[in-house]
Amino acid sequence: MSGKRQFGTVRKLPSGRWQARYRDGSGQIVAAPSTFPTKTDATRFLAVVEADMARGLYIDPRAGRVTLADWSESWLTRPGKRAASTARDRQGIAAFLPLIGSVYLSGLTPGLIQGSVDARSKVAAPATVARDFSALRAALSAAVDAELLPRSPARKIALPRSVPSEQSGLTPSELSNLVKEVPRHYRVLVLVAAVLGLRWGEAIGLRVRDVDFMRRTVTVAQVVEELAGHMRVVPEAKTRSSLRTLSAPVFLMDELAGHLANHRPGVVGSNIDPDSLIFLGPRGGLLRRRFGERILKPAAERAGLPPSLTFHGLRHSAVTAMADAGVPYNVTQARAGHATARMTMELYSHRTSEGDRAAAEALQQHFGGAFSSGSGTGVARSDSGTQL
Repeated sequence: MSGKRQFGTVRKLPSGRWQARYRDGSGQIVAAPSTFPTKTDATRFLAVVEADMARGLYIDPRAGRVTLADWSESWLTRPGKRAASTARDRQGIAAFLPLIGSVYLSGLTPGLIQGSVDARSKVAAPATVARDFSALRAALSAAVDAELLPRSPARKIALPRSVPSEQSGLTPSELSNLVKEVPRHYRVLVLVAAVLGLRWGEAIGLRVRDVDFMRRTVTVAQVVEELAGHMRVVPEAKTRSSLRTLSAPVFLMDELAGHLANHRPGVVGSNIDPDSLIFLGPRGGLLRRRFGERILKPAAERAGLPPSLTFHGLRHSAVTAMADAGVPYNVTQARAGHATARMTMELYSHRTSEGDRAAAEALQQHFGGAFSSGSGTGVARSDSGTQL
């Protein structure tokens, strides 16, 4: 009785290294992507390939003979990806291409990826490295899905530690001072961001039809995107969770009504144009992101606020105020347009000092009676009677 037929063959090359070859499912001879220092290593490689074929996990190593640069370009241009997401991912992957862009997918290893991340960390902030690496990891995961790689080499990669900045939002008095320093036709725009927590593209994309003065609601139904200097209105929100209708405070509705009457008189009254934008630039066009540098930053400095304040930073004011008021996280999540409550908690639940003191008062009222002087319980003391 003959033994099991050996899978594949190994041979010694003139260089002294060993080559492993085998037949794939179609009967074609395939050589291992690299040679081996010993016959044992070559044989072990064949054993792994044979086992992968038996379990249906085999991937032809020739499939990975495409460079990271070529694959990433193919991945970035796939249909169905939002223009803003494509631009962000392209920028992230571009940061790694000078280092590993010419390497074949099959030649990428966790070590090479880690080395490129470490090199990137020397010239970029931790948050930037994390953002760029996220795009690279997504591209390599897509290569696994396309069966170009057996598994992603972007695994167990150590990223530089990022310490999030404390952004607790503006207090009511700080917001009032800021609004007074902003040109009149932009004041309500600042309020919309700080009170409702709208993103930049959501705020400047608001139309007359999106404000319901009878029900006192503001609806986020479209956004404005700015990519490489080009502006466009996207007739849909960023995600399903971004499409939302928010109940608005009475004072904000009054401010919106005043803004339309004073600065957009042509879209109200007898000739209502429901599709007109509420906030426009000085020449009647779409507002651009340079609003932050040209308008918001100088106003913040005049109001005695940190010049680092950004339009997105105004968003913290709304979420922090709701957190301090005890608004449930799932409600705050929905109003912020986040996909999960966890994102809301991790990114925006920065408590103000007033809120922290209120928490201490609540704990005092709850526990304090049992430990007050003369209650008989007392605090921990040392054997000599000294309080610890």
